[in-house]
Amino acid sequence: MASSLNEDAEGSRITYVKGDLFACPKTDSLAHCISEDCRMGAGIAVLFKKKFGGVQELLNQRLDAVWIVCSGKMYLR
Repeated sequence: MASSLNEDAEGSRITYVKGDLFACPKTDSLAHCISEDCRMGAGIAVLFKKKFGGVQELLNQRLDAVWIVCSGKMYLR
């Protein structure tokens, strides 16, 4: 994976990385916002759904919630 580092005057850092998002180290976390219906039928949402599943579990809970996926585990925020 190729990466480049950008730092602004305040010291904030953003690292741009080109490569397979799902091949990131287990120490990295992935998050993706989805609609309330959990459809996840287009774009990168489809890949998240295939990789991590859990859609029916979310629908069964009928919650307005934020879920965070980290190293293949889901956390409620």
